[in-house]
Parts: sequence; structure tokens; C-alpha cells
Amino acid sequence: MLQPNEIEFIATNGHRSPSDIALDARKFPELDIKKLAHQIQARQKLTEKLPHWVANRQIYFPASISLEQSSSESTASFKASLVSGRLIDITGGMGVDAWAFAQTCSEVTYVEMEEELAAITKYNHAVLGVKNITHYASNGLDVLNQVDVDWIYADPARRNEHGEKVILFKDCQPNVLDVIAQHPDKKMLIKTSPVLDISRAIQELGGVSQVYVVCSKQEVKELLFVKQGSPTMDPLITIVEDGRTIFEGTQAKERLVENTIGPVKHYVYEAHPGILKAGFFKSVLQANMVQLGDHTHLYSSDEFVGEFPGKIFEVIESGPVQGNWLPVKQANISTRNFPMSPEALRKKLKLKDGGEFTLFGIQNSSKKNELILSKKITFAHSN
Repeated sequence: MLQPNEIEFIATNGHRSPSDIALDARKFPELDIKKLAHQIQARQKLTEKLPHWVANRQIYFPASISLEQSSSESTASFKASLVSGRLIDITGGMGVDAWAFAQTCSEVTYVEMEEELAAITKYNHAVLGVKNITHYASNGLDVLNQVDVDWIYADPARRNEHGEKVILFKDCQPNVLDVIAQHPDKKMLIKTSPVLDISRAIQELGGVSQVYVVCSKQEVKELLFVKQGSPTMDPLITIVEDGRTIFEGTQAKERLVENTIGPVKHYVYEAHPGILKAGFFKSVLQANMVQLGDHTHLYSSDEFVGEFPGKIFEVIESGPVQGNWLPVKQANISTRNFPMSPEALRKKLKLKDGGEFTLFGIQNSSKKNELILSKKITFAHSN
């Protein structure tokens, strides 16, 4: 995939702008500069997402869409911690997940329909030193019927054959509902986009044994659904931040929690995005803590709750939306159940962006709009 002179060029010019490199094409008639500019651009973009891959000078990165759709090393490694034995990845793609699975599984079968991408992935796995992956440039469902495995992994494309976005599993490629029906005794791990509705997905899959909301750097990256053993319509939902469990619960327990609504107190708490994605708006409440409104997913207490899974702020002042009382000219702005966007509120209040303060716009416990000026308290467990 990469010749020695190409590898050397990438190493020498890895710090440069790909557009500047493209302008120098005439200086290197013996090289495919467009190809090498893409390789350099990919390495620059993926330094944090795929550090081990980027560190290997022989890795050849495929087209940009494959890079965007691939898992990060951290999320792939978490998925790999959930499986063992023999596994087939029926939606192979760039092969980051298959590479991670090879670290925990005895045998991995990688399948990708696009022949060029499959060839690139086979090459990359080889230069990474992986020896327990068998590669197929084929249809994943066809290969699935030819091999004996313990686990099936699928990351279905959320577009139909016409390229249109879809929201139901039955409309995705491949249709994992067919896979489940045809292989009911196999364990299955399904990855989806973070925008998927968890409750609807559980219903459509006919119940699952576990759900994971996988996060990194305070952002929901993907959802995982595990079919293993006896499925249930009320599985344990676990929120994971960079491989560490930060919260878990069930939808049934969430429905039973009594919501305590109250006014703003000395501290304000912003739940981790993964907890909000899971819908644990009440379960996250802790002793002596109130929610600031029926649909305002911010929490408050007079006593400091340091173990809260999210960000913690100390309240400076609170008051009406007419901001003459605000003692600052600069703040980060966040709105919850509020009639204005952060940008519109910033314009109205004539505040500069950034700085050490955070201004929340909320609908409060009295169903009135309110501003809360606060300052973040930084602790290692609640970044």
C-alpha cells in the first residue's frame, strides 16, 4: 500500500498542511501527492482517535468516509472487553473494531463487501501484527452461514439501498432482525449511532440483555445492545465514560422514582450527557437534591454532593432574564427548557463568550424563566 519513499515523505511532511503539500506536487513528479496528502491529513485528524494506528508508519488510511464512520480505539477496546471466543464482524469497515476484538477473542472473522476497503484493512491488520483475523471481501450474511462462531457483531448502516437515512433496524443494511431470527442461539453485539432512541430499539430487537451508552470526553459516541441469554424489555443500561462505569439503572426503576422539584440552591449539577441520553432524569437525583423544573434537567442542593456523576457548579447569583443584575460581561451560556437558544440569550444580554463563569437559562420550579450565574467546581471524578 505504501512504498518506502512514500512512508518517508509522510514522516517528513506530517506536520504540514495537506493543501500546502498539494501545491508542491510539481516538485515531486515521482510521487502521487494527492494520495500522500490524504494520508497526512488522515494522520493529523486521527492522532487522538487512533493513536496506535497513527504511530505505525506503514498504516494506509482509506477514504475519508471510512475514517469518519470507524470506532475510536478506546470505544473499540471497550466493545472487545464484552466478547470472547470466536467472533464474526459482519460489517467490517475500516477494521478498528475487528483489530480490538482480536485482542480478546481467539478467532475473528472480518467481512466487508467493498473489495478495496477489505484489501486495505487486511494489509493494515498485517502491519499491526494481528494474526488471528480471517478476512473476507464478501456479504457478511453469506459468510455468517459458513462459519461457526460464538458472537456476531454488527454495526448496521443507517441508510437504505437508496442512500436515504432510516431510523428502524429493519430498514438498515444489514437487517439485524433477520440475523437474530436466523441465528437465535448466537450471542450478538450491535452498535448504533448515539441518536437512536433506546426504548424503541429495545422493543424492535425483541428485548436485549444489556445496553451500554458509550461515551468519551463527556460526549456520547455510540450505543451498544447485547443479545445474550434471556432477553428482557427492561435491561440494565450502563453509562460508560472512557471505559469506566459512571452510572447504571433501568427504565422501570426510573419510572418509579418520585421527582423532587425545587428552587435553585447553593450548588447546581449538570448530569453527564450519557445519563441524559439514557433518560435517567430522576434516577440521578440524590439525597437533599432537587430538580430545577419538571423538564429542566439541572439539579441543585444546599449541601455539596461531590460524587454526582456530572459537572458541579457553585451558584454566584440568580435572577430574572432581564440581565441588569448580572455582575459579569463574559460567560459560557447553557439553556435548559428555556425559550431562547444560548446564542440568542448571549445577544440579548450582550455577553462575550467564554471565561470562568457559566450562565444557565432555565424554566424554574415555578414555571418561570430564570438565569443562574455560576462557576464550575473542578474535581477529577466530575470533569
